Amino acid sequence: MKRGVKIGIIIAGAVVLTTLTIATNVARSRSQVHGIDVSIRCVRTPQLVGEQTIVDSILSHLPHLFATRVSDVDRNQVAAAAMSVPFIEEASASVSVSGKMVIKAKQRRPIARLFYGTHEYYIDNTGAIFPTSTMSDCDILVLGGNFTERLRTDSLNSQLSDLLTVAKFLDGNNNYAMLVDQLYSEKDGDIMMVSKLGENIIELGSPDNLEEKFSNLWTFYRKGMPRAGWNTYSKLSLKYNGQVVCTKNKQ
Repeated sequence: MKRGVKIGIIIAGAVVLTTLTIATNVARSRSQVHGIDVSIRCVRTPQLVGEQTIVDSILSHLPHLFATRVSDVDRNQVAAAAMSVPFIEEASASVSVSGKMVIKAKQRRPIARLFYGTHEYYIDNTGAIFPTSTMSDCDILVLGGNFTERLRTDSLNSQLSDLLTVAKFLDGNNNYAMLVDQLYSEKDGDIMMVSKLGENIIELGSPDNLEEKFSNLWTFYRKGMPRAGWNTYSKLSLKYNGQVVCTKNKQ
């Protein structure tokens, strides 16, 4: 076969393929949305929300979506509807070749379980507060306190902001996180901690100089506590610079 004929065949094939692609895209843009596919990405935490919950949220915000032509869909609105589910941190929306909405969502990663009054929530490292899940549970740090203000989800009060500062610090330091089970904010704002390693309360005070305070605690648990005995002290205080002040157990 001559070279010129081959080139002609290749060009003709490219034209046909381009024409078919354009025709397919035009037909798809004129068709209506007929389904929603959702995928949820979870980072270092079990899945807390089901795909159907996101589908229901989208259809609740956009009830006429399935009567909408693909070309008329506002993908930002669809993504925003998916993100209205409190467990979702990020979401994007696109349309598949078959005309389905494709939602890619990123789930929030709780770093602590918050008990505020009689209510229970999760909180992530951005300070977002969202419900606990009936689908799965997370084995994470517990936050509580004698809170003097009502809970607001749009801005954190000073007590909760201080607790979050410590929770974020522990979330980024696995060794120190192994020492603490709970954080508790006193009415005056001082933070108390429940130890994982002994029957003692740890007085942290303010969330300042956390690296130094936890380094002191880590050293004390490694070197001081084994010699003194794990039940010798009822309270450890980290409020004082460069030292761990101990209160003996009365028993």
